[in-house]
Amino acid sequence: MFNDNDRTQLTLFVVSDSIGETAQRMIHATLTQFPDVTRIEIKKFPFIKNQDELLNVLSLAKARGAVVITTLVNPEFNIKGQAYAQAQQIPYVDYMSDLISIIQEHTNCSPILESGALRKLDDNYFKRIEAMEYSVKYDDGKHFTDIGEADALILGVSRTSKTPLSMYLANKGYKIANIPLVPEVDIPDEVFRNKNLKVFGLTASPTYILNIRTERVKVLGLHGPTDYNSVDRIKEELMYAEEIFAKLNATVINTEFKSIEESAFYIEKFL
Repeated sequence: MFNDNDRTQLTLFVVSDSIGETAQRMIHATLTQFPDVTRIEIKKFPFIKNQDELLNVLSLAKARGAVVITTLVNPEFNIKGQAYAQAQQIPYVDYMSDLISIIQEHTNCSPILESGALRKLDDNYFKRIEAMEYSVKYDDGKHFTDIGEADALILGVSRTSKTPLSMYLANKGYKIANIPLVPEVDIPDEVFRNKNLKVFGLTASPTYILNIRTERVKVLGLHGPTDYNSVDRIKEELMYAEEIFAKLNATVINTEFKSIEESAFYIEKFL
C-alpha cells in the first residue's frame, strides 16, 4: 500500500467525434479495479471535427504525459491519430476501430460510421423516456392506478436500493414500480389483483440495513438512536417483508453488498 504522496498522477484524455460517453463508461469500469489510484484527472475533448483539432489534442497529451482514450468513428481520424500517437510514443487506446473491423469481417456488413449513433433519437430512445417517466410516477408507492402496465414491481423495506434500481432499469427501457414495505401500511388491492405482475423483493441483513440507516440519520442531522435505525424495528420490517414476498410469489434478491448493476442484471434475466 502507498500513501497519496507516493501514487502517480494519472491523466486521461477522452477524445471523441461525439460526446465521449462510451469511453467514459469504459474508463470508470476499469478504474474500479484500481481503488488505490486516487490522483486521477480526466479531460474530455468531445465533438472533434477535423484532423488539426485532433492533432492539437494529441500534442497537448504528449506535453501532459496523458493517456489518450478514443471513440472516434471517422476512420481517417483514427488512422491519423494512431500514427501520430505511435510516432510520439503517446499511450493511445482506440475502443472502436478493432471491434468495428471484426464485426464487419464476421458479418459482411458495412458500418454506418455515424458519430453519436448510440444516442440517436430512435424508438428505443423514446421507450426509455416513457419508462423513466413511468418509474418516477410510480416511485415509492406514490401511485397505483396503472400498476398493471409495469414490467416489474419492486418491493422492499427502506434502504434496500428500490429507487436507484428502478431508475437504472427504467433507463434501459423497463417500466418499474416500487413500493416501500412498512408493517403499518397495507399493500394496495391493485397489486394483488394484477396476477401477471412480475414481483421482486429486495432484502438484506438487519445489520447491513442498520448501518445504512444510521448513516442516513446522520446526513439528516439527527442524533442518537431512532425507531428508524433500531435493529428490533428493522427485524420487524424484514419479517413483514418476507410475508408479503410469499403472498405475492416474489423473486427475492439480497442486495447486501451488491451493486445496482448486479441486482438489475438478475432482474433482467426474468424480464
